[in-house]
Amino acid sequence: MPIGSRSQRSFPARPLSLEAVERLFGLVPAFAAARSRAAALRATGLRLGRTSLFWDIPLFTGSGDPIEKLTIGDYCGFNCGCFFELDDRITIGDHVSVGHDVMFLTRTYATTDPHRRGTPSGSAPIEIGDGAWIGARCTLLPGTSVGAGSVIGAAAVIEGSIPPNVLVTGNRKISLARWR
Repeated sequence: MPIGSRSQRSFPARPLSLEAVERLFGLVPAFAAARSRAAALRATGLRLGRTSLFWDIPLFTGSGDPIEKLTIGDYCGFNCGCFFELDDRITIGDHVSVGHDVMFLTRTYATTDPHRRGTPSGSAPIEIGDGAWIGARCTLLPGTSVGAGSVIGAAAVIEGSIPPNVLVTGNRKISLARWR
C-alpha cells in the first residue's frame, strides 16, 4: 500500500452500549420519542420487531449479555416500568401489548436447603404468544408460557402454561370462547 493512502477496510458496526441508551433516554420523558427509543434499543443488539415500541426505557438485568436473550416480534407495545430478568431467553410474539410495571422473571431459586434459601439455582425461559395482552403490574415467573390471544388481567402472578385465548384474572382462568 502506498504511503499516505488510506486503508479501505470496513469494520463491523459496534453495537451501542445499553448503558449509554439508558442514560440518554433517561432524560427524555416517558411517552416521548418512542420511535427513537426503539431505534436506540435496536442499535444495542436487541431483536425488536418493526414498529414495536417502548414508551420508556425498560430495566434489563441478567447474566452474560442479557440483550441477546430477548426477542420481541412486530407491532408490540410496552408501557413504562417493564423489568426483564434475562438469565434465560424471553420470546415475545407479534401484536403483544404489555402494561406498565410488568416483570418478566427467568431466574429460579432453591428452597430445599433451610440454611441457604433463596440462592439462585437455575433459570427457565418465558414465551408469550401472538396477540396476547399482559395487564399492568403482572409478574411472569420462570417457565411461563402464555398462549396466543390470551389476556392476563392486572396484577396477576403467572406460573406455568396458559392456553391460547384464555382470560386470567387473579387466580381464575376463563375461556374467551365461552366468555363472549
